Amino acid sequence: MPDEALHSRLGSLVEGYAPASRETLAAHAVDGVVPAAVVAPDSVESLSATVKMASEQGYTVIPRGGGTKMDFGHPPSRADIVVSLARMNRIVSHEPADQTATAEAGITMAGLQAGLGERGQYLPLDPPHGDAGTLGGVLATNASGVLRTSFGTARDMVIGVRVVQADGTIVKSGGRVVKNVAGYDLNKLYIGSLGTLGILAEVNLKLQPLPAAGRMIIGSMPGISAAAECAFRVLDSEIMPSFLELADPVTHSLLAGEHGADRGNGAGSGDAQDGDAQGGGAQRGDGRRGNDRTAPGFPLIAGMFGPEETVDWQIGECERLLRETGATGVTRLEGDAYRQALESMRAFPAGRLVPRGMQSGVTCRASVTPDEVEALYRLAEERCGRLSVGCGMLSHFASGHVAFVFYGERPFQEADYDGLAGLVEALRTASEQHGAFVVEHAPAALKERVGAWGSSRGNRHLMEMLKYRFDPKGTLNPGRFVDGI
Repeated sequence: MPDEALHSRLGSLVEGYAPASRETLAAHAVDGVVPAAVVAPDSVESLSATVKMASEQGYTVIPRGGGTKMDFGHPPSRADIVVSLARMNRIVSHEPADQTATAEAGITMAGLQAGLGERGQYLPLDPPHGDAGTLGGVLATNASGVLRTSFGTARDMVIGVRVVQADGTIVKSGGRVVKNVAGYDLNKLYIGSLGTLGILAEVNLKLQPLPAAGRMIIGSMPGISAAAECAFRVLDSEIMPSFLELADPVTHSLLAGEHGADRGNGAGSGDAQDGDAQGGGAQRGDGRRGNDRTAPGFPLIAGMFGPEETVDWQIGECERLLRETGATGVTRLEGDAYRQALESMRAFPAGRLVPRGMQSGVTCRASVTPDEVEALYRLAEERCGRLSVGCGMLSHFASGHVAFVFYGERPFQEADYDGLAGLVEALRTASEQHGAFVVEHAPAALKERVGAWGSSRGNRHLMEMLKYRFDPKGTLNPGRFVDGI
């Protein structure tokens, strides 16, 4: 259909709509597929009308939040209308006594946390891109961060949703209170479906009080086996850390903040190199207390938050375990140093924390059992050594969730893709024995070779059936999900 007809229809449905410039359309391309229009509804009703029109007229719709994860998944088979939720960015209601809130899906995670924090609460979900990523985008990709150790993922925090389905119908699932068992729990179906089954418009959330205190302790272990052994000892103890992370030596240096790592567009500015990574040394006046000069090694990072007395006891017990297990150095972080390290760990999986002079090219996520983390890292390290590719690793150890960042001195090019494809396939084969492996940020040409999602593991028929039931015309994000669904 001519673009003029599309623009006319959108102008009648969305207040303030104007056709986007070529530059704006190009900026909203999804893996090189350029849309015909970009529209930003300002209400659930306007969003519903837009999707209904698209369904009736045969247009496809690409939902968009903050744009931080638009390269997830496969390129769309078509992209007629990009629907931005940027104007649907309010906290609709907040009930501190019930520890619940309702927010529109276009609110940024930073904006949501700031609003909730004014009344002493927060959403214990800390994904990468938390500054610009939106609530809807986080839920659509089921993103999470270090807090998943204590609080789980988005599926554990969402108690209700309003969703615009592929034909424009507005449906509700769940409710606004924590105790709600009526009907089917469709919330979990929409979370992680990449906007292929419906567009999240409003979300009801379960909150937590802001912790009174937060501390972090980092033990530098002589090898990854020692770090994993110590991690299991911590998990078997009475400490109950709020998060427990295991990283590689280079990532250790970047997380320690010694080299001023850049967080801009995946290009780092840290000095760390593969052979000279150092942990955090003794410093004064920056929130680091009782620190040893740490030798190069694998850091085990434990974070605790809660009442002051409880946190202090946990930190002390964790330091004792670290030293008993052979830590070559121990660093305690609090105050600004603690917050900076926490933000670095949140930024790492998005490829926003790499050594100086290096450029992040591929980020991947594995879900394995905790006792498989060591072997998976060793495989990645060995394969990257063959390719002369840099490798960073950060694992939420208790859940077996592992983030990999692969980087080089220049952006990866066509000549690199065969080697990178072999690396991805080796890691995927190892991960899928008991878990999963997903390519998150990567050039479209590489994703075409390896597939972004991995094997459907016998579930393709079920996923196709769900897609047909919820979106029979293929209106929403066509082709972007598993096996091109």
